[in-house]
Amino acid sequence: MQFEYFRPREDVRSLVGSYYDLTIPGALADVMRAEIANLRFIIRGNVYSDLGGKEMKIPAGSVILCGPTFRWSNIRFDAGTVVFGAAITPVGWSRMLKVPADACADQILPFEDFIDEDKLPLVKQVLDATDARARADSADQLFAALDDAAVRVHEEFLMQATRWIADPEPNELEDLLSATDLSARQVERLCKTYFGSAPKRLHRKFRALHSANRLTWQQLTDWRDIATTAYFDQSHFIREFKKFNGRTPTEFIKGPHLLVRMTLQERLQIDHDSPFSLVG
Repeated sequence: MQFEYFRPREDVRSLVGSYYDLTIPGALADVMRAEIANLRFIIRGNVYSDLGGKEMKIPAGSVILCGPTFRWSNIRFDAGTVVFGAAITPVGWSRMLKVPADACADQILPFEDFIDEDKLPLVKQVLDATDARARADSADQLFAALDDAAVRVHEEFLMQATRWIADPEPNELEDLLSATDLSARQVERLCKTYFGSAPKRLHRKFRALHSANRLTWQQLTDWRDIATTAYFDQSHFIREFKKFNGRTPTEFIKGPHLLVRMTLQERLQIDHDSPFSLVG
């Protein structure tokens, strides 16, 4: 497997956390953990996902919008598959797509349904690019064209919520509420709009992702080193870890899990303007 990350152009970094180019030389089956929203261009080959409950085939030439996910799913790649993707930030979701994130959570949707027809040539330009660097350059142009700076974004809330999500230490909803001047109802609505879920579920997801990230980035061999006091007991930690990462902590440590491990390692190789895309 060949995996490469690219940093987006400066003017679109608030919209897109990172680009990634993935080449699968031989057929591969793996799991996708819960993740942030992504846009994926299938350059060559075929991808198969059961995120919607039943396996669907996503052929070359497809451009799919993957909403924020809150459970793991199975994924397969045919030999020779190439995928170019972009991790979409909450700001980018709001300014480019203009629909609440929770309306697309746990779904794979045709990207063309969300953009004006006059932007389709820019989409095709990404698909037709001859190499990964050219795809990243074309994606910069696409996202710059999709950006609508007139869309109102609650920047203060996004800053506080991102800080809350990206903090690997135990924290609860009360910590987010105390950092804002908003009511619990307002916080819930904004979390659904920008992040795709009510805050409690969002907190559970990122707490489990942080655990898997630390196992990988710190090369730990004992999952108890990252089982924080935020969990009731060992069984609770294992259930939550598997729900969002697709493996138990022991399976995650001992298994190859090429897709997750490689993406996490490569993710450290570029700067991320927002810690949200680094973690999720």
